[in-house]
Amino acid sequence: ALITLNGVFSMAEIAIVSAEEDQPRLLGERTIFPRGMLDEVQRKLRATSGCTVLIYDQNCATELRRKRKRGLTALSPRRVIINDAVCEGCGDCTAQSGCVSVEPLITETGLKRTINQSTCNQDFSCVRGFCPSFVSVYGGELRQRLQQTGDVANLRGRLSEPAVARLDTPVSIVITGVGGTGIVTISQLLGVAAHLDGRAVSTLDMTGLAQKGGAVFSHVRIAAQREQLHATRVTVGRADVLIAADVITAASVDGQQFLDASRTCSIVNTHLMPTSNFVLRQRADLDSSNWVERIRTLSRAVDGVDANSLSVGYLGDATMANVLLLGYAFQMGRLPVSLAALERAIELNGVAVEENLYAFHFGRLAAAEPGRISAELPAQLGVMEPAAEQDDLDALIARRVQMLTDYQDAKYAKRYRQLVDEVAAAERRVSGAAGSLTNAAARGLYKAMAYKDEYEVARLYSDGRFQKKLKETFGDDYRLEVHLSPPLLQRADSGRVGFPRKRRFGRWMLWAFSVLQHGKFLRGSWFDPVGASIERRRERAWRDRYGALVREVVNDLDEARLPAAQAIVGLADQVRGFGPVKLAALDRVEADVERLRAAFHDGASPRVTALAA
Repeated sequence: ALITLNGVFSMAEIAIVSAEEDQPRLLGERTIFPRGMLDEVQRKLRATSGCTVLIYDQNCATELRRKRKRGLTALSPRRVIINDAVCEGCGDCTAQSGCVSVEPLITETGLKRTINQSTCNQDFSCVRGFCPSFVSVYGGELRQRLQQTGDVANLRGRLSEPAVARLDTPVSIVITGVGGTGIVTISQLLGVAAHLDGRAVSTLDMTGLAQKGGAVFSHVRIAAQREQLHATRVTVGRADVLIAADVITAASVDGQQFLDASRTCSIVNTHLMPTSNFVLRQRADLDSSNWVERIRTLSRAVDGVDANSLSVGYLGDATMANVLLLGYAFQMGRLPVSLAALERAIELNGVAVEENLYAFHFGRLAAAEPGRISAELPAQLGVMEPAAEQDDLDALIARRVQMLTDYQDAKYAKRYRQLVDEVAAAERRVSGAAGSLTNAAARGLYKAMAYKDEYEVARLYSDGRFQKKLKETFGDDYRLEVHLSPPLLQRADSGRVGFPRKRRFGRWMLWAFSVLQHGKFLRGSWFDPVGASIERRRERAWRDRYGALVREVVNDLDEARLPAAQAIVGLADQVRGFGPVKLAALDRVEADVERLRAAFHDGASPRVTALAA
């Protein structure tokens, strides 16, 4: 019975759900259900008369991550990686997990997703996203991308010691970042270092309820005498130094309030980390220069470094990025503490001492020799290259012609090229040059024509890029499982209404993909064994519908209709995902078609809904 202030209620049902279980199992007279069945269990309890209780058993993700960092809890032997060539960037994995470790990734064919292996809390809820791009890796240890060239002493010896910032008046330092990345640790290191130097110091950490991914502001005030410190919080416009471990948090309204254009010197990590806007609403401004510029207008001096890329590329772990940024700020002469005190503070912290010392001095090296460090990084990382050809429209089109030839054949690619050329000719007639409209049409037509059926998914697993990514990320000894929902083996997912269940397939599936990719000549024909599904029929219908819309734009384009034409050709970018996710996206887009067509023919500027990232 359940005893409450209002009386005693007899139990009609008690259900137990555990994040530690993969399958239901008996515990005495009760069944413990896996987390994937949570929705089904809740629906059952909802339909049960009387008092019901749901017990949900899961470790706090923040606490578990801390224990793993300290070696108190073993890491899971399983890791998850995304084949970004297959990924559609629909964001269903982010919607299912709400995890900031599922990060945006800019690629040749648009915005995708990638797993930050350094910050992943290994609860694997992202795998529930309905997408064939997820692969589980068992027993594979992360491979350090570059070998460290020397020990801490050798690295330290290469660097001259900068002058320590003066303390004629108290120095106010604001550190901004996101929860779970070590912002409070940086605050503590500065506080301990100041204390070791005999300075007066106060720290205040505003941690956003300790939420992983939540905004964190740490206030550190250092003075020569205790009597000079009258408040722990840095007030509006009084920051002498900003250490922006997360540029978006620093450039937010809450972050900007501390800055003053005649006072603040800012050290900025230019790497963009996912924000709540990206996680919850799947939207993101991925141009870091926009955010840095906001800080620049409110600062006396700004120095920027991509601390995350340097940390991953040279140190093999993104968790070292903030210590690296601390070293960068010290070498730039912004911190009123000595080198010896900072080194001793890192030692006293007692966590990964050698690694953190190396990261700290490497940050100093990045400040002292920025040209050498940044020049070496791209060539040595060996990661899959993102889109770098935004300015060359002809090259963009030529690449997509080749990609469609690989997708189907030269005849199919020729259809694409002819229609893109028609758009370019129409835009030149109206505005004098082929530009944004042609660019959008080139991308949109490719996306509509290169829909990812079973043959294309197989080809994208077999073209060598994914194998290269595995080799660069993990050691040689591991086992693979690919998470798929093959159309001929589909069953309803008991944990997600309206979705087929995903199944696990071993490494042999990569061999099966290498065979299946050659079936592309069957695509759309009477003999295509998977071409009759609802999803494939609607993909082909949308491809043809979109082509007709583009041709309609070409035939009636004039200067007044350019904004509406841009909105129409941009529709293709909103059609993302697989299975029910893609069908829902098609429903939304098709509902907008007639509205946009009417606006185009009226010469009006339509209201365009912001695109999902």
